[in-house]
Amino acid sequence: MSDCLKNNPFDGTRYTGVRENIAKFFSMRGGWEGKHIVDLSCGDGATTFMLRRLGAKVTPYELIPDWCKLDDKPFYADVQAVLPIEDASVDVVVLQEVIEHLPNQLFTLQEICRILKPGGELFITTPSRSSIQSRLSYLVFESEHLRSTPWSHIDGVWGKSEQGEKYFGHLWLIGVQQLNTLGKVAGFKRIQVHMTAWGKTSVALVALLYPVIFLLSLRALYRDVRKMPKGSDHYREKLEQFKLNISLKVQLSKYAFVSLYK
Repeated sequence: MSDCLKNNPFDGTRYTGVRENIAKFFSMRGGWEGKHIVDLSCGDGATTFMLRRLGAKVTPYELIPDWCKLDDKPFYADVQAVLPIEDASVDVVVLQEVIEHLPNQLFTLQEICRILKPGGELFITTPSRSSIQSRLSYLVFESEHLRSTPWSHIDGVWGKSEQGEKYFGHLWLIGVQQLNTLGKVAGFKRIQVHMTAWGKTSVALVALLYPVIFLLSLRALYRDVRKMPKGSDHYREKLEQFKLNISLKVQLSKYAFVSLYK
């Protein structure tokens, strides 16, 4: 057994929330042996440890390395700056519950695309902005949840560095459509949505709201593509947007969990 796996700081810890969904997905997927994975903003290191147990070679990076519970502390990296990683040197990148904190999301995606090998995969998890519940929350108060007001300039600040730099909460929530578009601008070729646990509110509302979403989405698609040449890049892009918008994986998943492929 590798030295970094001899001590398990997470022994007895029960995964909950999005971590539980990620743990199930990674375990069921398999094929991690020999993969070079970068865990960006690894936090306490739980995902790094889990993937190492599955046979992957994982290098963790963190803005505040002392947060990590692993015996081998992560390397320092600020995901809003140039990453200290060589071009095309990584098979997989994990960016878990991070992108909603970043004011310059495009730059981070461009940096990740740079370090990934051709055909490499970026896993992103973020609070869903595209589920039925989230769409209704935005309609009511432009907020993340129906039970709360939006993040403000006061409760949006989660902490400060010794230099006085502020760390913000979910001020830059992003939906699947925008992730897909920003990913392509950054150099990624396609997106894949993974199913997570169902959101109870979304399930309760799906029968009522899904037909409306479907018909209005179809109308918008028709208005945009009716004069486009079928088979053109623009036509295919608009069709992809429509499919994402009506996807039940997108609308019912409690958490947004996607792959971007280089």
